[in-house]
Amino acid sequence: MKASHPIFNLKPRITWWGAPPTEQFEQKVPICFERSKYLVKTIETQAEFDAVLKFRYEIFHREFQGKLLPFGKDQDSLDTIADHLVIIDKTKGQMIGTYRLISTSFSHQLYSNLEFDVTEILETPEIKLELSRACIHREYRNGIVISLLWRGICQYLAEVRADYVMGCSSVNTMDSREIAKIISFLAHQKVGLIDYMVLPREDYFRRNGFHIINRKKQVTLPSLLQSYLNFGAQVSLHPAWDYQFHCVDFFTLLKVSDMPDSYRSKFL
Repeated sequence: MKASHPIFNLKPRITWWGAPPTEQFEQKVPICFERSKYLVKTIETQAEFDAVLKFRYEIFHREFQGKLLPFGKDQDSLDTIADHLVIIDKTKGQMIGTYRLISTSFSHQLYSNLEFDVTEILETPEIKLELSRACIHREYRNGIVISLLWRGICQYLAEVRADYVMGCSSVNTMDSREIAKIISFLAHQKVGLIDYMVLPREDYFRRNGFHIINRKKQVTLPSLLQSYLNFGAQVSLHPAWDYQFHCVDFFTLLKVSDMPDSYRSKFL
């Protein structure tokens, strides 16, 4: 593992439950297209930015954790340096999905680097696009919406000329047996990350080990993690245990040039 470079030093993980920070959001890369009843775009205004934070709060805190928090927003220190891809159901005028996009063209502060030591990857010269804070309205969690999100992501990575797409794919359980099954399945699928060593940071490292099943057993992966794999991504088999959001995160890395031809022609 290479020594840490000053530009990649960790900033504390901060999520504001009270008054939001004073920085104003600015769009970095404009993306906008329509498919059927859906509008896919990167947000442009402060009002749209606030709507994203409220939408994420409803999914991450109200639905998944059953929590009521002041101001009703899910926000951290990375939101104002990112672009935010959204899908809107035009028939209802309703936001139904969002993904946070951070390109190293604009910043080397990444969410992945809070949970995992990704210094070795960040020190390479290629442009990386990080995906994070993905959420979809419960009534729209289907292949069509996920496909539209990826179409928007692929347009974005083409605009910033990204060589890699990376991020943390969440599994909404902390059951060691279930996680062991997933790791075993990923290992048998030979999708483990081999080009770089990526391990969880100390606060996310599971110290008491668990037994990995040495046999192939089909498991159902979360849709977003499965879509990463469909695109040809590799996954670190050392997950991060996120006790704040009661989930386990797998670091995923996709080399754009390794994307299957069928997906390249469809999305790029």
